Amino acid sequence: MNNTIEVVEAEDSPLPKGFLARLPDFFSREGQTIYKGRNEIKKFMVDGRTVCVKKYGIPPFLNRIFYSWGLRTPKAKHAYENAREILRRGFQTPVQWGYVITRQNGRIGESYCVGEFVADARTVGQDRTDPKLVHAFAQYTADLHAHGLMHRDYILNNILYTFDGKKYHFTLIDINRFVFQNKPLRGFLQSMNLMQPFYNPAELKQFVQAYQQITHAPDSLVRRVLRFRWWRNRYSNLKRVLKKIPGTKRLVKYGK
Repeated sequence: MNNTIEVVEAEDSPLPKGFLARLPDFFSREGQTIYKGRNEIKKFMVDGRTVCVKKYGIPPFLNRIFYSWGLRTPKAKHAYENAREILRRGFQTPVQWGYVITRQNGRIGESYCVGEFVADARTVGQDRTDPKLVHAFAQYTADLHAHGLMHRDYILNNILYTFDGKKYHFTLIDINRFVFQNKPLRGFLQSMNLMQPFYNPAELKQFVQAYQQITHAPDSLVRRVLRFRWWRNRYSNLKRVLKKIPGTKRLVKYGK
């Protein structure tokens, strides 16, 4: 079997030489697991520094072909490049120092993205009923949109925050699906992104009203976003029903 490994490391990486190249060999038996599901996240102590590694599993058959033939960009590469661009545009996300992509006979295998570990932060989802936090989160979302940034998985658990006693500070995570524009986010994409964080209509309304007041958008924005959320909730309920029917699970496209 012809196994190859692609290693890309940032010039400003503090990682010891060879750490990335050896990662596929020791990932499974070392480190502390933070999350394990379709992907796995671990933290490692490296030269006194806590390093976060996200391992992306082998893609399903069809996606594996797309990734292997270069028709789609591997998730680890996306996460690395998106992080660098987000930071370049002045917003916070954990610094990524490199990525690793393994291949077997030309077919993409497991891949890894390596970066800093963020400690002592909570997710917005943990405190989503706090009015002050919701207003600050709406302001933050408006700033993202004004700079042409759209997190395509803009759910509350993908936004970390800290509070220094005066101001909220937000950090984006799980950023391999992202949209960058050189103009403010408006129209359909704006509304679709606004409806993502909150499943509950009452909580969503509070958030979008704050956003609407901050951006001086028309009142119709609130109605449009709530309507999109209503249809999305119906679609999510339908997916849950379909998954219970034998043979239909693989026909349902998983998404957040």
